[in-house]
Amino acid sequence: MADWIVNPDEASMLNLRAGIKPAEVRAVLPAGTSVAKLGAHPDDAIWWHVRAFLAGGDVEGYLHSGYLTEATGTPVADVPVPAGMPACNLAPKGNLRTQDFGRARPLDENTMPERSAADPAQIIAIIRYLDPGRGTHLRYQPKSSATYCNIYAHDYCARMGVYLPRVWWRENALATIAAGDTPQVLYANTVRELNANSLHDWFETYGGAFGWRRVFSATDLQDAANAGGVGIIVAKRKDESRSGHIAAVVPEHGHLNAARHGSEVLRPVMSQAGSRNYTAETPSSRWWLHSKFKSFGFWVHD
Repeated sequence: MADWIVNPDEASMLNLRAGIKPAEVRAVLPAGTSVAKLGAHPDDAIWWHVRAFLAGGDVEGYLHSGYLTEATGTPVADVPVPAGMPACNLAPKGNLRTQDFGRARPLDENTMPERSAADPAQIIAIIRYLDPGRGTHLRYQPKSSATYCNIYAHDYCARMGVYLPRVWWRENALATIAAGDTPQVLYANTVRELNANSLHDWFETYGGAFGWRRVFSATDLQDAANAGGVGIIVAKRKDESRSGHIAAVVPEHGHLNAARHGSEVLRPVMSQAGSRNYTAETPSSRWWLHSKFKSFGFWVHD
């Protein structure tokens, strides 16, 4: 039972950590998040051991109790996603990897590999085909202030056979769906493009309806990818006018391994577009914990 909430008068976001600060951040809790107290840290009673109730999954950790307030009244229930929520995509339009246009549309190329089984080798074939690190693939190359991590994440998930939207329903279309009808997919009318910030929120609201589950450790992400599943890290900027980031977690292969502390993965193997593109690499930092981001999520599709 949730007895406490993150107090909006004290914190707009609150870090949930693996232990007392500066222990690693396991999740970021928005104001109003419900938590249940499980105990206090033996070394500092102001740090509570709690279970937090987050969109997409519950997670345990420690937080500073000074930012909590006792819950009163009846908790506000989440609005359920309508059963059978339809996916939406624009029509594909030819070979787009080498083009500097058409990024709202899916790829449609004769030689595209697809994942037909939970096979890490098939994932490696997919990232090598998409190859965001290749400069000739203009679809993913950054230019001036524009980066395309969301485009690459969509293309990757599509080849993996799982749904991650490039466009998503606008409010008028969502009202039509809630009434039991499915609207036409009309760009800028019934659907809009999603950037990384928007995808962060999409996962929390709709991810579960499309088979995504939230996890709270990089070890779980890397284990899923090594088993042939899909792993995603997505982070939302504090300044939402600036780009967030989204990247795929891919299998360890060859001499490329995750960075570990003992058995715990600290930095998994990733594939991404963005301000810097690479097909497969272990990043030098846990970028999702950077102070420019207000929240992040780890997501797996088996």
